[in-house]
Amino acid sequence: MERLLHVMGSPRGVRSRSDMVARRLIERLAVAEVEALDLASTALPTFDGTTIEGRYDLIEGREVRAEVVEAWEGIGRTVEHFLSFDTYVFSVPMWNFGVPWRLKQYIDVLTQPGLAFTADATGVTGLAAGRRAILVCSGALDIRPGQPGAELDFQTAFMKAWLGFIGITDVHEVQVRPTYGAPEDVEAAMQRAYADADALAAALAG
Repeated sequence: MERLLHVMGSPRGVRSRSDMVARRLIERLAVAEVEALDLASTALPTFDGTTIEGRYDLIEGREVRAEVVEAWEGIGRTVEHFLSFDTYVFSVPMWNFGVPWRLKQYIDVLTQPGLAFTADATGVTGLAAGRRAILVCSGALDIRPGQPGAELDFQTAFMKAWLGFIGITDVHEVQVRPTYGAPEDVEAAMQRAYADADALAAALAG
């Protein structure tokens, strides 16, 4: 592993438990270069109705306003930046059984035909193939696989489905649950997650 992007989906900063575990994991990985992308403080390209319609105009060779060209150039740079990494660690807190809206916005910006994937009569080809992703998923409820309520975890399921769509099939996960409740229960969850992170880092290094 040479270049790693840490995508931080939580706006809680140093209080984010998914970030705490992700940083522990990253410290134990043998990575030459690490970049942290804090989505709470990152200006993402505009992706609104005008930008979407402008995409079709650009593809079909019609003239578009300068701001539409600028928006798509920004989207292209964002995808190019993302694809310049070999490994991704995503800090993903659960919000309403899914992912935080800023992380979803980032994913929506990235997932563009011709940039992150191609589609033809034979199917979809993800252009991020050959890379590795690690999901550090946290949540207030203990709905880890095998626990009651595990069917509510659309957070991990969505991230795995999206990664697979853009071609990343080497996906690992660390679950940090529960992050709310009696202090001793939360501390036990953190220690369990740290141990899982250490074991994963050791396995990947081997």
